[in-house]
Amino acid sequence: MEKPILLLKQDLIKPIEQALERIEKIRQLKASNTDSIILEGLFILAISSFENSLNDTLRILLMNIPDKLDFKSENISKEELIDGNPLKQAVENKIISISYKNLTEIQKFFAKTTGLNETIISETLTNELLEIKATRNLLIHNNLVVNSIYKETAGINQREPNFEKKLIIDQNYLFSSLTTLRDILNKYKIKLLEKYSDFTRINAIKKLFRYIFNTPVMQFENEFEVDEENDIISTLKNSSRKNALSSSEKFYYDIWLAHSHGTRFEFNSGQFYSISNKDKLSFFMKNIDLLKSKEKPADDIGNCLTTIILDTKNKIV
Repeated sequence: MEKPILLLKQDLIKPIEQALERIEKIRQLKASNTDSIILEGLFILAISSFENSLNDTLRILLMNIPDKLDFKSENISKEELIDGNPLKQAVENKIISISYKNLTEIQKFFAKTTGLNETIISETLTNELLEIKATRNLLIHNNLVVNSIYKETAGINQREPNFEKKLIIDQNYLFSSLTTLRDILNKYKIKLLEKYSDFTRINAIKKLFRYIFNTPVMQFENEFEVDEENDIISTLKNSSRKNALSSSEKFYYDIWLAHSHGTRFEFNSGQFYSISNKDKLSFFMKNIDLLKSKEKPADDIGNCLTTIILDTKNKIV
């Protein structure tokens, strides 16, 4: 059975939400500042937040669904292959390579990878963003003195310089730029939530349960009540199906309940020979935070699992 995709839609849009929050804070700071250095710094920060949010969204998506990587092979260093995380490095290499492309190519890659329609960002917003990024580059590399590179990259919205042949970043321009960045991010956020609407916490937990308990004996719907509105597992159902599980499956189930409902247990279920599928155990431990009880502090749950694991050292034969 293939490992399930446990991506959560709220995790996917988190970088965009963080960028929107920062852009709003920048907007508030803008109102009380007229110093050009401060306004220019806020402008740079806003664009960096915008770009990083899209890159981080891609990182989250590709790490959870690596099949979306658009290549069949990737050069990975020997050091990374032996001691590192080859998938993480491949994703990072891809994002870095895309970040050097022009805006049109970046938008196309983001749309293709996320599965969104390229047209959700209007031509008007795209033209505004072209000029904003050209101004950012001009500020960093040429102190806002207009040059041929700016004229080539700013598009139809390019601005006229002042008598010193420089562009100005004042409160009005900063506000306009923040509005453009915010509008684009909001459109991406809305469409991502629509596209990945089924990637809820409950659905992820169900997929994890079916992967761990790949047996007709255990059905998620027979074991748990769910709260769809709050996207959580609620109460346990009365079930005697646990007794039909193997010793390793009982062990998994007890660990599951320890995290989903804060239920302590004693490891005294008889003879326990081995866990044959160590990849499954590793995957379970890696994603066990999905199950964290809403009612029990995380430290208690962690201590509970630690106690369980320590106890098993003397019980496994």
